[in-house]
Amino acid sequence: MTLIRWNPRSLSSIFDDDFEFPTLPGISRLGQGLNIYETEDALVAEAALPGIPEDKIDVTVEDGIARISAQSSDNQEQKDQRRYFMSSLVSSYNYSFRLPEGVIKDEEPSAEVENGVLTLVFPKLEKVPPRKIKVVKKGK
Repeated sequence: MTLIRWNPRSLSSIFDDDFEFPTLPGISRLGQGLNIYETEDALVAEAALPGIPEDKIDVTVEDGIARISAQSSDNQEQKDQRRYFMSSLVSSYNYSFRLPEGVIKDEEPSAEVENGVLTLVFPKLEKVPPRKIKVVKKGK
């Protein structure tokens, strides 16, 4: 990693591609609320979706790409008061990643949300150990 002299007048350099962020292949470094790990029998993806109810979460898997999108809005409005300020909170999340080889792509993953974290579990194909095939001389 190279050292860069800090210049307070050029804060835009923070967002340059000079920094090396660890990412998995096929995953954008902007998806920082997404964790993907592998167990013996599954690929697990955890997506941070704080404050989003389960009916506002959309998960699709198409052509080996999993997409998670969610949006929620909360308008705080009270009709009986003179309004000086009205707050509106809109949350939107979009994550996508490519499923690696060895994951069953035809089977629907299990999806559960708890404490603002969506957990997707993609089952893996059962590994078949290699078989030893005996070679014999023809004619015997």
